[in-house]
Amino acid sequence: MHVALIDDSPAVLDSLGLYLQRQGIAASCFPSADAFVAAPPEPFDCIVADVRMPGMSGLDLVRRFAEEERDTPIVLITGHGDVDMAVAAIKLGAFDFIEKPFDEARLLESIRNAGGARERKLVADAELADLRARFEGLSERQRQVLDLAVAGLSNKEIAARLGISFRTVEIHRAWMMERTGARNLAELVRMDMMVKGAR
Repeated sequence: MHVALIDDSPAVLDSLGLYLQRQGIAASCFPSADAFVAAPPEPFDCIVADVRMPGMSGLDLVRRFAEEERDTPIVLITGHGDVDMAVAAIKLGAFDFIEKPFDEARLLESIRNAGGARERKLVADAELADLRARFEGLSERQRQVLDLAVAGLSNKEIAARLGISFRTVEIHRAWMMERTGARNLAELVRMDMMVKGAR
């Protein structure tokens, strides 16, 4: 894993950076959120940022990432936390909110959970893109058969609705199942819901 540490306290950066390195996690340190944003972009697995810093705050960074639809999870740490701030941070999209002085093991667990969540999301996004491509590869007629099949119509009903033979519906349905990779109708329905839900 590669983590970005953002804090205006050099002592916090040093101690956290050394702790994470001992846990086998690479850490890049930044003295402010402004310095982090100004730096060349890197593919971080997680960002740990102090809430209160000169210039851009940790909450401001979370808000900016949400507006830019960036999916790198952000764990906020603060010595001045309260319930309202924690709720606001989570609503803005922060992955976690930890008050100082914090247990380093608790922070490590949060960082690993955040990195794992991002990895799972990247895998899910890739699978969805592949699924969408398979659905887009269907012909117009296959798409019509699919829509009627997931709506619960039988092959006989689909044939009557589309004005084609029962055998033609069977052929289209077989091709449709092969191209989408669905093993049965229930799986095809779930796939169709995923593709439509992502639009």
